[in-house]
Amino acid sequence: MNAEFIDLYRVAARREKSTTRRARCLLMALTSQHIKFSMKRLIPLTLALVFSLAGLAQNQKPVDSRITDVTLFLQGAQVFHEADISLKSGENVILLTDLTQHLDASSIQVEGNKDYTIINVKHSINYLSDKTTSPEIKAVIDSLDDLQFKLLERQSMKSVYIQERDMLYANKSIKGDNVVLVSEDLAEMADFFRSRLKEIEYKLLELNQAEKQLNKDIQRLQNQLNSLNARKQANPSEIAITIACDKATSSKLKLSYIANNAGWIPTYDLRAKDINEPIELVYKAKVYQATGTDWNDVKLTLSTGNPSIGGQSPVMYPWFINIYDPRPVAIFDKKERARAEEVPSVAYGSRPDNMYEDAISVADLTVQQENVVSVEFAIGVPYDVPSNGQYYDVEMQRKTLSASYTYFTAPKLDTDAFLRAQVTDWMQYSLLPGESNIFFKGTFVGHGYIDPALANDTLNISLGRDRAIQVERKMLNDYCKTSTLGGNTKTTKAFEISVTNTKKSAVKLLIEDQIPISQNADVIVELEESSGATLDATTGKLTWSVDLAPGETMKKNLIFSVKYPKKKFVSGL
Repeated sequence: MNAEFIDLYRVAARREKSTTRRARCLLMALTSQHIKFSMKRLIPLTLALVFSLAGLAQNQKPVDSRITDVTLFLQGAQVFHEADISLKSGENVILLTDLTQHLDASSIQVEGNKDYTIINVKHSINYLSDKTTSPEIKAVIDSLDDLQFKLLERQSMKSVYIQERDMLYANKSIKGDNVVLVSEDLAEMADFFRSRLKEIEYKLLELNQAEKQLNKDIQRLQNQLNSLNARKQANPSEIAITIACDKATSSKLKLSYIANNAGWIPTYDLRAKDINEPIELVYKAKVYQATGTDWNDVKLTLSTGNPSIGGQSPVMYPWFINIYDPRPVAIFDKKERARAEEVPSVAYGSRPDNMYEDAISVADLTVQQENVVSVEFAIGVPYDVPSNGQYYDVEMQRKTLSASYTYFTAPKLDTDAFLRAQVTDWMQYSLLPGESNIFFKGTFVGHGYIDPALANDTLNISLGRDRAIQVERKMLNDYCKTSTLGGNTKTTKAFEISVTNTKKSAVKLLIEDQIPISQNADVIVELEESSGATLDATTGKLTWSVDLAPGETMKKNLIFSVKYPKKKFVSGL
């Protein structure tokens, strides 16, 4: 019977982490197996087990930890904690509380030292947490309650005045139908109605205005309360760490884990003083986190890696091709349709006081480190990042880039000219796709987008529109015509592109246009005139590279024809 009892206890202990639930499960198991203890023996044994398990819970020592470092990925963050612990000789259970509920339990790492041995690490969610409301939230709630009381008070007063007004309207005839009213009575009654109704209407206007303002204030406080509540975590995580040591000691414990609801987005500031000056590139990160725990005075490291995508290398499967032979449509039943739609599965797998003396910006205190699969930017200044999901700018790099400038226009799509900077030494800065804020001659000119994936050895950066270069594209109606010859129809189209440089300096301008590309042997496209443009036969793109002197106007002609069978229609022409 003792062996059976021990087996039941082991089953209960394996299935339940909570000590109180383990005790309850054990009692249920004992009852279900109908072990025939006498009441005199069962009650002391049960109480001994409950108090023994409760003693294990009391043996856990809650310890506060502080966040010291955060490595922020494009999605997710690795959070590093440090705690001061006091250990007794023998076994200790350290309970780290108030951790983010969004942590990945499989990523937990605990680092010890030679003073003790880590035996076990367990993660759980504390669903019974009843954290005291912060003073900031309590102040907002009190203000909200006060405003809501005032709103109800004014709504009640409105109801009183409305009922009084209705009573006046309902009692206009106060002397009866058979009583003759003299003029003095009529005047007295009219004065009373006028005076009282006027007073009531003014009161209702005042109450309506006050109610409108109160509703605005209540909505404002409610939004603030929602923002503060979003930063709370109702059910924080807890990590219980079992430690054994030979003697009583005080030491440090380090912990790290991957947390969700955090990340960063790359952005850029591009500043150019003039077309003869280099470009200043400010590489920034918009960092955010909503883990439920504020990051105060932490050391940030921004990584281009993404642990959420996994580290399993892909598998290359055979690429089969075949002749497409369309067959008549058949009707499948459910099983046949499921077989027809089957596809092969694929497996995917402390800082010195003088550290800021020579620093002009945060970028001067940032160290770029290249790993095998990612690039990290170690920010040299500690940051506070509240858990509110809002974006905070962190400057990573500030570089001066040599650039050559040219103007670009595609008048078929947009009749403005765009200033573009061409940068050749961009690859060393580990740029990622992201939006850019463009400043030219100290003025914000618009937003752009940097996509290194579209660049080869040269990165083209758009610096916005320059309307000092005037561009016009018009159709030459005298050359546009459609004629029939034999069994074919020929359509001719002609355009004139005119550009004028109104600037006081010479500029280089790249002009792009296009002719259509035929996808049918019966449709023939012929370029009749291009004014010296370079033609890319694959894409149909025409390019003119011109130099414009100050005040100069230049014109380019584009004439092409499309020949196709008569009685046929060409789409897209």
